[in-house]
Amino acid sequence: MIRKTILPLLFMLASCLTSTSQTTPAINNALKAINPDGIKASMTFLSDDLLEGRQPGTRGFAVASKYVETQFMALGLKPGVDGKSYIQKVPLQKGTIEESGCGFSIINNGETEALGYGKDYVMSPYYFNETASVKAPLAFAGFGISAPDLGYDDYKDLDVKGKIVVVIDQAPETFPSNERAYFTSRDAKFAEAIKRGAVGFIGFSMPDNSRTSWVATVRRGKQGAFRWVDPQGKPANAYEGLKSVSTMNYTSAKKLFANSGKIIGEVYTQIKSGKPLSFDLGLSADLKVSTKFQFVDGSNLVGIIPGSDPKLKDEYVVYAAHVDHFGIGAAVNGDSLYNGAHDNASGPSILLQIAAAYKALPAAPKRSVLFTVVTAEEYGLLGSDYFISNLPGIKKENVVANLSIDMPFFFHPVLDIVPYGYQHSSLSKQVDAATKVLKLKISPDPFPEQVVFIRSDHFSFIKKGVPALFIKSGFMTVASDTVDRSKSDVAWRSTIYHTPKDDMNQAFDFDGGATHAKVNFLIGYYVSTETARPTWNKGDFFGKRFSGK
Repeated sequence: MIRKTILPLLFMLASCLTSTSQTTPAINNALKAINPDGIKASMTFLSDDLLEGRQPGTRGFAVASKYVETQFMALGLKPGVDGKSYIQKVPLQKGTIEESGCGFSIINNGETEALGYGKDYVMSPYYFNETASVKAPLAFAGFGISAPDLGYDDYKDLDVKGKIVVVIDQAPETFPSNERAYFTSRDAKFAEAIKRGAVGFIGFSMPDNSRTSWVATVRRGKQGAFRWVDPQGKPANAYEGLKSVSTMNYTSAKKLFANSGKIIGEVYTQIKSGKPLSFDLGLSADLKVSTKFQFVDGSNLVGIIPGSDPKLKDEYVVYAAHVDHFGIGAAVNGDSLYNGAHDNASGPSILLQIAAAYKALPAAPKRSVLFTVVTAEEYGLLGSDYFISNLPGIKKENVVANLSIDMPFFFHPVLDIVPYGYQHSSLSKQVDAATKVLKLKISPDPFPEQVVFIRSDHFSFIKKGVPALFIKSGFMTVASDTVDRSKSDVAWRSTIYHTPKDDMNQAFDFDGGATHAKVNFLIGYYVSTETARPTWNKGDFFGKRFSGK
């Protein structure tokens, strides 16, 4: 009788000791395999001037890719493409605007006002022809959002068929943080505009939008843009129906409201509070775009640690990090080489340490663990979108979770994390367990206006219905730190981010980088060892939109 009572208790105790809130000697040994100096070493190489900024299609990108590929080999990862190669080819089409062939004229009662390229507006490449044009009436469509389930619809009382829509590149402040990020994306706005019959698109941002400056927008536009193409040569996610996509600076955009009887500032105040206001602008526009094309042989890298469970080994936990950056571009203070140290030489460097942790385990986890280092993230998450859309020998339904590593912020010790995606799926359980082990706090999104949730490779997986996480550090610091990190981290985005200043001459805390490696390792490890696969939370916005769950 005593034995019958004790044995179940012993089994319960054993279950507790191996639950995701506990560590084991094997896990502790794996965590010790994560080396801060290894992160520093890989970052130093990948962001060196010799690699010339790692733009897709360049020698520098090829060198960066070869470096990571050889590290996959050294770690003993299995080739993830047909079991023979680490290289997944990603065919890319690069479009560069020919400014001399572009035009933007406002037509007001027969009078035409021509605007200046780079001063008043810039244009996006049109991927289906070298030249494209559209002449049509203008309609202001608010934020360009139709979200009845969130009680907001800019198109409810607006007919834009055959018109050029004018939208503010933001979203209502009343939306939850990640939903706000989703509806801020150009992809969401383009899709809705085409669905409604629009033939052109003009976007602009209000002065309170701190995501980027007009100078940075113009500078980035000069570097060109990319799309991946299918086997028939058709560019993906290129929105053929919009014959012109333009971005205006705020001062110039105000001219579009001259006949509307509305003051744009007052309109913005109303719609950002969640009350739509859309109307025809009483003007037309004549838009012309000229694009120069180049086809680029891009590539992702794929390495795998096969799972140990006969049934679960066909399911995959995927880690992703992009290795590309902007290459050589517009000079800033005489420097034209965009090294991309934090963004994102740090990502593959951390990913390699995560792989080292898995390889330090005495046995592989139940599920397979896949590591992909992708291309062209800076140009619209293209490499990760190509990967999840063209999985090499893997069924999409067998990708159970994704964790993406992209400039996670480690300029100081990491005491708390911001796990983007935490509130949407059961991955929150593994996050809770990992932070408990590492004694980290969990913080909410500190700046929803930055729409971080849609700006890295995890979002490619979410759009395919895969629960995913993207982890940044929070602002908590040790008592001796006299810097207000809520200000310094935001200042980094406005002064260093996407400029040549993002090199290794920054005060990185590589122990903090190792913390990011450890927390991502633990989350993925817990997922890879549990029988139950991650699920979307019941009724979740992204779960319903992208997986029907």
